[in-house]
Amino acid sequence: ASESAELRVLMEAAISTLSPKLRLPFMLYELEGLSVREIAEQLDIQVVAVKTRVFRARRHLRDELAQRMGGINEIAFHFAGDRCAGMADQVVERLVRQGVIDKAIT
Repeated sequence: ASESAELRVLMEAAISTLSPKLRLPFMLYELEGLSVREIAEQLDIQVVAVKTRVFRARRHLRDELAQRMGGINEIAFHFAGDRCAGMADQVVERLVRQGVIDKAIT
């Protein structure tokens, strides 16, 4: 239970660092479950712009989470490329299982 609360706080803090331009499409896609097309229509932007913003938000969150976890990452793990993306995906999957967020990153 305390791990879930810690993960929630960590994830919320990381999401809060996203610019509104990235945060809104990310939240609509990942938390509200809207399709890329639905988001594009609601925000009056192109589908490719939604995909780009969600991708950039994920990348930013991956980097932000690694930074917030601090020195432990540098000591215990070497984060880079696919491994870092895989670790971020595992964190998100765990958050979904624990009910912290509603939808896994696809």
